[in-house]
Amino acid sequence: MKKRFCILKGKNISNKVLYVIIASPGFFLLVNEYPLLAIISNLMVLAIGIFFFFYRGSVSREHSGILGMLSIIYVYLILSYFISNQPVSNLFSYQFLRYDGSFFFCYILFFALAVPYFDYKRAAGLYFKFIFFTFTTFVVIGIYALVTQKYFSLFKYQGSENYGSAFTAFNFAHNATGSVYAVVCVSLLAFFLYESRRKYKILYFSILVFCLAGVFLTKSRGSYVACTTGIVFVLWFYFRSIKKFIISLISVVAVALPIVFLTGAYKRIMLIFDFKEANISWRFVLWERALYMFKQSPIFGVGFGRFNDIGFPSSRLNDFSFQNLHVFAGYPRIVSFFMDSKFDFSNAHAHNSYLNYLAETGIVGLGLIIFFWILIFKKVLSAYNKTQNEFSKKVFLSCMGSIVVLFTLSLFENYFSATTVMMFISMVSSLSLGIYWQEKNKTV
Repeated sequence: MKKRFCILKGKNISNKVLYVIIASPGFFLLVNEYPLLAIISNLMVLAIGIFFFFYRGSVSREHSGILGMLSIIYVYLILSYFISNQPVSNLFSYQFLRYDGSFFFCYILFFALAVPYFDYKRAAGLYFKFIFFTFTTFVVIGIYALVTQKYFSLFKYQGSENYGSAFTAFNFAHNATGSVYAVVCVSLLAFFLYESRRKYKILYFSILVFCLAGVFLTKSRGSYVACTTGIVFVLWFYFRSIKKFIISLISVVAVALPIVFLTGAYKRIMLIFDFKEANISWRFVLWERALYMFKQSPIFGVGFGRFNDIGFPSSRLNDFSFQNLHVFAGYPRIVSFFMDSKFDFSNAHAHNSYLNYLAETGIVGLGLIIFFWILIFKKVLSAYNKTQNEFSKKVFLSCMGSIVVLFTLSLFENYFSATTVMMFISMVSSLSLGIYWQEKNKTV
């Protein structure tokens, strides 16, 4: 392995540019109003990865099993797509890949970063610098806008009096911004805990405070819950002591409480428990619809990307007869695919990844995706327990914490296919696998 792979070293201009390109997706997680920026940056990383794959002819051992599992998922979703009577033209259309088929784009960094032609630690270090700088800059400007009320382009009205104007940066939706700020906060906590240098520890703490403010300013309740879950996980995993865990948790709460009140987030937090609130009650409608679809075809689902193609005659909670039930084919309540030739490319979904994938891809599809993330978590956990390197510990704990946040977020939105947060988690996970391979092979 050592002879077959040549990790790029040195400080020449071409190498610096290459590492900037590899880490560049970190600049564009808060600008999905301008999707070409993220698309181009990720495709550039993919193109370089493909070039080196053909040049070197293999991938890292730590990536190989993950890529095999991910390839199985891709094939399964494509088969599910075609068997439910969807055309080839839609599969490659921008509208499909942006909404119903965003899964295919969200996970390409696993392939792009699998060829070990570069120093994974150096790339990860630069990526996190880009992330921390970008997210801090946006939230500082956002706080200035909130205080002065002079510059509100980073805030958007969310169409409900319970939301009002929420911090979105240059994303379309507040929950997209909230979700990625949540995983960044978890990463910052990991970096803070494992940092041994005093000045950098102070820096990470300061950035963490700003990014926590960013989470609360988004008014995304799902992000609040997920961020809290991720922080609890990271603290417990780091201390492994009930006494130290409780003390550290109390410290985090003491830091967070003033931010909660200063940002007005306490009003949104109180609404988490109001099940009659419009957004929560509508989720119940969508969840019941997803369960209805799942019951029609529990094994393989009704077809990947089909959730928002199926029309219902009523928005009432207990009225679930399909308008177009006659266009289902197969064996009802066993295997039954939706075959209508009308397609709705929109961001509509079940607002729950587990139910959305159960509805569209059945037990098999959801099982494959959950197993995929458990497999990554297990590999990174093994790496975390074996390494003695401070930086590696930071990245590995960031990765595991992000996966915990992802599983929590997915209770409230379809985050397994949410481009903004998934691009971050895919990048960090793939870099973690690469660092594990790098340390095992002692290539640096």
